Amino acid sequence: MKKLRYVTIGIIAITLFTGSSRVPVSIGEGDHDKDSMRVVMRFELKVKPESVALLKQSFDACKVEVLAKEPGCLDYTLFQSYNDSTLFCINETWATKGDHDRHMQLEHTKKHLAETKGIRDPSFKSTTSYMYWICPEVNNVK
Repeated sequence: MKKLRYVTIGIIAITLFTGSSRVPVSIGEGDHDKDSMRVVMRFELKVKPESVALLKQSFDACKVEVLAKEPGCLDYTLFQSYNDSTLFCINETWATKGDHDRHMQLEHTKKHLAETKGIRDPSFKSTTSYMYWICPEVNNVK
């Protein structure tokens, strides 16, 4: 069961990052291109104890830039576990896949990724990270 979960997450990640997501999705009245759907992501990560402050500082600096310069970002939030100060959850919601793709190319994102490279606890394997594609029109059914 655990392997199936990892395979599913891997397939979703490959689909998102290889550009092979141009698959029409039917919601009843018409087809919708996945690239025009919202992208909702949740990443769970555990960092080395000495890296907790670095992650929080780097994420907060990046978030300021994201909120100021990226109108396609609908949510960009870092949560820290109450029970384990080294365990974090990052939630991101993007209006479209293109908005997320642009985010990954911007200097503040690259800086954050460079600053936080190597801070993860290598023994931790998330079981709750996910990515969803959401068609906003689905909620507008009359």
